[in-house]
Amino acid sequence: MNESIRVVDPTETSRITEIGDLTALAYLADGLVDQAHPYLVALRDARARAQSASLLMMSDGERGAGPVVGTLTVVPPGSPFIEVAGEGEFEFRMLAVSPIERGRGLGATLTRAGMDYAVELGAKRVVLSTMAHMNAAHRLYERLGFVRRPDLDWVVTDHPDGSVTRIRVGDSDSDAAASAGGIQLIGYSWDPS
Repeated sequence: MNESIRVVDPTETSRITEIGDLTALAYLADGLVDQAHPYLVALRDARARAQSASLLMMSDGERGAGPVVGTLTVVPPGSPFIEVAGEGEFEFRMLAVSPIERGRGLGATLTRAGMDYAVELGAKRVVLSTMAHMNAAHRLYERLGFVRRPDLDWVVTDHPDGSVTRIRVGDSDSDAAASAGGIQLIGYSWDPS
């Protein structure tokens, strides 16, 4: 497969819809969310990501005319999409690869493209968080040079109204949130050399 990776503009309505659907499908296929999960709305809302961050799209074909097979959101400092980034840090969010295209290194290619793009934008550090049980993602990030950062670990508890509670691991409520069904996320960072 020849793939093309580029930033998608928020006005590209059909591509935005395709990216939102792919992101939701990838999370649903992995059992990370179900159809009733409140995070599904955010996964589908690729337009908001394209408006407040850089939405990378990997599509089939050299000229990018084929279907979307992967996406990654590169979040700059000051964006409302920041979850764990500190001042001046970039953050990666919502890496998703089509379930039928997996196993061919597309996630690594897309992540490397995101790393290069963040450096082009002036990133001195890129951070991310991933669910504690996503071992394949951990291996991918470590293979690409990301370093485990326990100080970025946190627990998120979803509420039926779509709101979430975020608690840093080590805070007094983090153990209670984790045992009450909260999802533990673990942090990584990468410093360009």
